[in-house]
Amino acid sequence: MGALDAISTQAREVLLEALMCVAWADRTLAEQERQAAQAAAMGLGLVLPGDRDLTSPDRKPVPPERLDVATLNERDRELIFLCSAWMAFADEIEDPEETKVLERLQEAFELGDERTAWLKDRASELRKHQAPDASWWRAFNSLVVEAARALSEEGND
Repeated sequence: MGALDAISTQAREVLLEALMCVAWADRTLAEQERQAAQAAAMGLGLVLPGDRDLTSPDRKPVPPERLDVATLNERDRELIFLCSAWMAFADEIEDPEETKVLERLQEAFELGDERTAWLKDRASELRKHQAPDASWWRAFNSLVVEAARALSEEGND
């Protein structure tokens, strides 16, 4: 299974926008965040190389409150939040501004505090287990697949 199989079509664009909200939260884009954002776009089949540059300083992410989440099911909302938390750890530092964006995403996705803590812990764990020499594309693909698997397994407990 790949990233495209692990997340619904309607959730892909929301996921990419949520990732960009987190990546741009501190108003600077670290190289790791840039690579992760480009890998996410390609992995989700949303932007082909050569299309608009996701990491352009002129690009403004959609505020979390304006993300179109009405049609997303609970699993997709949790998967998007988990991946967004992973983005916050992409440069190995969760900046206070990134934390604020994650809190806004939590509210937009209507996630409880306990569930949010579990999702953030899982994102941190997945980031720590990311192979240091893996390409960002492979890392993102693995993230989405492993996150979907974790949510499925956790739901079956």
